[in-house]
Amino acid sequence: MSFFDVISQGILFGFTLSFVVGPAFFSLLQTSVTHGFKAGMNLAFGISCSDIIMVFISWFGLSSLFASDKAQLIIGLIGGSVIIGFGLYTFFKKQVKESKRSIDSINTKFHFKFFAKGFLFNVANPGVWIYWLLPVSVASSYESNKQILFLGFILITVLLMDIAKCAIANELKNFLTDKVILVINRVVGVILVLFGIYLATSPFFPEMSILDISK
Repeated sequence: MSFFDVISQGILFGFTLSFVVGPAFFSLLQTSVTHGFKAGMNLAFGISCSDIIMVFISWFGLSSLFASDKAQLIIGLIGGSVIIGFGLYTFFKKQVKESKRSIDSINTKFHFKFFAKGFLFNVANPGVWIYWLLPVSVASSYESNKQILFLGFILITVLLMDIAKCAIANELKNFLTDKVILVINRVVGVILVLFGIYLATSPFFPEMSILDISK
């Protein structure tokens, strides 16, 4: 297989993975609408950083550490609790009035906050660990240099798509009132809580779980 084919498959894989809907997806859109493009981009970089770590863990075969029932229970409870906490915070957070809101200052002040939030959101979702096993398995059939190229272009494509989502969401905020943004925060908060509850309870219902790596 040529380098061009490997790169093309990496881009296609990344494009597909970028549309996986999860807590980070909704948080990315909500952050961009509420705090602006730079805040959303910081969150996207946090997500991308965690993706890189998960790819390396899967690539070196360490994902088997999460295969036991006990590990899946712990991951589900911790990850679910973290996402529920963020969901409740998002739901009950007071909306800052437009006249008092300074997007630029918020982006500067909370640069690391949004980066850390994106990183934590992605790592806390056990489903994301599972999703990365597929491209890593595909990459294992390539030569070593092509494996890096394939996975690298997947990661780059996912990051660029997340940044594009931030840009689109940021443009939409210009047409939204503070009341609508408040409703968006409420809706995203509920969605995150539901995701968290599902992740925390899924280990108790194996037939519905997305955490079973042994499947």
